Amino acid sequence: MAVNPPPLSSTSEVRHQFLHPLAEVFSQVTTRRNCPVESDWDWLHKGVDRVIANGRSGRDFLQTFQPFWRRPMSVGPYFETLASHRRLTMVAECSARLRARVDSARPSPLAGFAALATFEVYAGDGHYLAAATHDPARGQTHWPTGHFFALNLKSQSLFPLTLADQDARKKEHDARALKRQSVAQLRQGAGKGRKVMWVWDKAGVDLPFWQERKASGLYFLSQRKAGMVLEVEKERTLDRTQAINQGVRSDRVVKDRRGILVREITFQNPCDGQVYVYLTSEMTLEPGLLVLLYKTRWEIEKVFDETKTKLQEQKSWATSATAKEMQAHFVAIVHNLLLLVQDRHEQQGVTNTAETERKQKRLQAQEKALAKNQQTLPLIYKTLQRFTQASFKLIRWLRTHWHLPTSLPQALLQLQCLYAKR
Repeated sequence: MAVNPPPLSSTSEVRHQFLHPLAEVFSQVTTRRNCPVESDWDWLHKGVDRVIANGRSGRDFLQTFQPFWRRPMSVGPYFETLASHRRLTMVAECSARLRARVDSARPSPLAGFAALATFEVYAGDGHYLAAATHDPARGQTHWPTGHFFALNLKSQSLFPLTLADQDARKKEHDARALKRQSVAQLRQGAGKGRKVMWVWDKAGVDLPFWQERKASGLYFLSQRKAGMVLEVEKERTLDRTQAINQGVRSDRVVKDRRGILVREITFQNPCDGQVYVYLTSEMTLEPGLLVLLYKTRWEIEKVFDETKTKLQEQKSWATSATAKEMQAHFVAIVHNLLLLVQDRHEQQGVTNTAETERKQKRLQAQEKALAKNQQTLPLIYKTLQRFTQASFKLIRWLRTHWHLPTSLPQALLQLQCLYAKR
């Protein structure tokens, strides 16, 4: 029987609006249970509270937020709940359902490329946090906590892919972590006939692994590693009439010493003359479009900057692997809620005008500099003019109004004033 979450203890309309999408997906969760001590809904919004809170430790967070909760929570039960496998399962389901909501609700700027209609496109990367306070020392040091995250490059939704294996290594290599993932995990629920592209940095290059995954509709895109020995098999026809291919110098099929064939694309940035070489197992998309997808991979780096610098998620919450995984899901939940609240604000006419103007001025400056040499800025650099992370202004505004009983219209008016300031 469906159980609606209880009303929030806080009277903040800003907080209520922010958590509303999470409350809606929570009503559909199949793994929630009734707990008289700490309800699943209370636990969910405590997790969001902690990511938003900017607290220095678990004790700091609990002491600061205790007055706003319907029930007090002491240190012991809090960390015991962080280690609960059952709670992790519930949080992970909420995270997945919220991500699906973001994916279906947000229009993709890549939708203009019809060739990508049958693709799911993800950027992946490793992300490290400082060890938890009580993590055991390995020799004279404490090993950082490694996470591997993925970003949907169409919707910008974030999700944890896996926790790094740290039983015998300080930092697990990206390729090793990828090899631990099943085909189903890498396909992320993609339906029959749909292809899945993983855009990873050089650490994700493993030609035999990706060659095997092609049969399952899985493809990779990365930069070529220095020192790779590849022999040109053939030159591919490059359609220079396609605007997306501006800046592409060559498109080839190459093979390694084992005879594995991959595609090599060379691109030159006209702004600074820098040459980039990309490798991919995908053989049908325009080369310039693949360059665009790799350029878009930078967005996951900006999201890590959002979570680490702006949300101050720099340290693991607790020692257990369960707690570390739960923290990763809460970080993803907050990022995805930030996407939805920004979309809602734009619909209400509250936009970050100062940052939008800065982006436009940077673009115009690049175009003006190239025009002096009778050059134009490639479409690759003009296509995705979207924000890649939440602004400090938005996050500070959220923290300010997180528990204040300010009316939503009044709070949004303050946010619009902040957005207008340079």
